[in-house]
Amino acid sequence: MAGRPGDGCNDSRETHPHWCGTCGAQRLFSTEECRLLVIVPPCPRCQSAAWKDVVDELTAPDYREAVRR
Repeated sequence: MAGRPGDGCNDSRETHPHWCGTCGAQRLFSTEECRLLVIVPPCPRCQSAAWKDVVDELTAPDYREAVRR
């Protein structure tokens, strides 16, 4: 799955958020962290590795519903 830290994230911002698709926790990652990590780090709250990025957030059905209102 591309877009996760350590697994295809190509966000060029110096620091940028990723959020856990399981529990919703958010964590800031640096560009170097995302590119140099060998494995996808677990979420500190729930230990899931289902990180999402800003594109996932903007295309999520619940986000689109909230924006329309």
